[in-house]
Amino acid sequence: MTRIAVTGATGFVGRSLVARLKLELVDVVAITRSRPPGDSSVSNLSFCPDYLDTASLASLFCSCDVVIHLAALAHQVSRASSAIELNAYRRANLESLVSVARAASQAGVRRLVFVSSIGVNGASTYGTPFTEADKPLPSEPYAITKLEAERALSEELLGSSTDWVVLRPPLVYGPGCPGNLERLIRLASSAPVLPFRSIHSLRTLISIDNLIDALLISSHHPAVSRRVFVVADSEDIDVAGILKSFLLGLGRGTWRLLPIPPSLIGLLLKLLGKRALWQKFSGELRVDSSAFCRATGWVPAVRPQDGLRLAAASTRSY
Repeated sequence: MTRIAVTGATGFVGRSLVARLKLELVDVVAITRSRPPGDSSVSNLSFCPDYLDTASLASLFCSCDVVIHLAALAHQVSRASSAIELNAYRRANLESLVSVARAASQAGVRRLVFVSSIGVNGASTYGTPFTEADKPLPSEPYAITKLEAERALSEELLGSSTDWVVLRPPLVYGPGCPGNLERLIRLASSAPVLPFRSIHSLRTLISIDNLIDALLISSHHPAVSRRVFVVADSEDIDVAGILKSFLLGLGRGTWRLLPIPPSLIGLLLKLLGKRALWQKFSGELRVDSSAFCRATGWVPAVRPQDGLRLAAASTRSY
């Protein structure tokens, strides 16, 4: 039986991945830095307070066939200088990954699957979807350090018997999703109207279930050995479609979506000092994961319209 270690086991992706592995009767070593506040949905946790502690990690990885490395610093709200902030990201995303890779090699792990980010490719697309063949153009500390970690991974495991795979997903959604999608669900649940029906910029997201499928395939498939892939849903969806799906999941009428010209919305947000927010909200970000599909035979099972609706519907019981 395969034994899989998961770092970041109490995070959004980690919780769902551990639950899926246990459902499939896989022996799981669920690793976290500290117990999260409140009751955790992940039982039998293994603690490693510092992922730079290679010896402790190697002990936890003992007898594991696969390590799936999810732990990362994603969005740090800080007033620190950019240099200090970048150092924090490097410690969490780059140095920790090197330590995990070194520990996996020492423990004789067969394969390490590293979850990177589509931000490595860049912040937006302009008609042509991102692929793994594109020149990396990260623009934020999170994505910059993810790219550095990808490069460090191949160097650290060069000549090692421990294999590796890198996946770059876009924004992940599903029940309990955090961050910007959580804020949009809250907005869709409370706002009388939403002036976004005319925003048709396309986004490619990935359902939590689709991502877990890709992770499980990556844990064993021979065709992905020592390669980098982008992974995403098989369909794009525009901003209006995302909000429509949320409204349907919340049981609210889609008539609340009003066709206000995007130029007016953009002007208002810029006057409010939210220029960066508008650029992120209105920009295109498309991903083409056909290379991973061809290599493995993977077909994403969840369509964005269905998965987003379920993500919103799950909040109705809160």
